[in-house]
Amino acid sequence: MRIEELITKYWSQITLLLLGIGYFIRSILDLVFKKREINHTLFQKRRLESVCIFYSLYAKTEQMWKGISIYEILNRKITPKEIDNIVFPLIDELQRTVLELEIYFDEKQYNHFKEILNNAQMINKKLSQLYWDDNENITTINKASDFEFFRDKKLSENKPIFKTISIILKESFK
Repeated sequence: MRIEELITKYWSQITLLLLGIGYFIRSILDLVFKKREINHTLFQKRRLESVCIFYSLYAKTEQMWKGISIYEILNRKITPKEIDNIVFPLIDELQRTVLELEIYFDEKQYNHFKEILNNAQMINKKLSQLYWDDNENITTINKASDFEFFRDKKLSENKPIFKTISIILKESFK
């Protein structure tokens, strides 16, 4: 039997077989694409949730830095342990969130988050330096002004970084 005879004799069965194979392939492809879409959606959702948590923690950290009683700290009315209890919970949470963001962003994008965290840690370092500085030639007012100037500078450095992050997020959801 030749191919032409086989096709002409069993054309209806061959058509049904081809339709069945096509349907089977389409079903498999639909499942694969649906799985990819679900994974992508979950990934984007978790990514956005992590960024929102980061923004929220950063806002709390910024408020903490602006609301902290620098004069009481520098006059040693607040103990180092009390200062640590004020500062470190937020910075530690911010750091944990930044580590989580490493999952969702490539290295170049992730560095923006690390830079913001680094600025918050540098503010803490500056406070610590001023607290332990026993130079009697520098008054508490000068130390407080130095801290506030440094704090404001570091916080203002974060504003363009946040704009960059916002652009990255908007581009990823287009």
